Amino acid sequence: MARKSHRFAHLLQHFRANRVDLLTRLRQYQEDPTELSLARLAAVLGALECLYWQALGCDEVLLAKKIARTTEASAAYTTDAIGCITCIFSAKH
Repeated sequence: MARKSHRFAHLLQHFRANRVDLLTRLRQYQEDPTELSLARLAAVLGALECLYWQALGCDEVLLAKKIARTTEASAAYTTDAIGCITCIFSAKH
């Protein structure tokens, strides 16, 4: 049981840090919508997606649901940004 709680605490720590970073990157993108701010926003969203799969892999379903809700809530602010990110990376390949 101690190993599971250690994993949960570790994942939760990363989730909280990335959630704060997500809010910061969203504000930066809204104030200055450049490719650099888009790339930083994409990096945070990618980290949250990675944490989601790690939480599921560790059977931390409730944490995974919380991560999913956070990324879904941010979609209201990032739909245009995600479209821009997709265009930028597809154009470079």
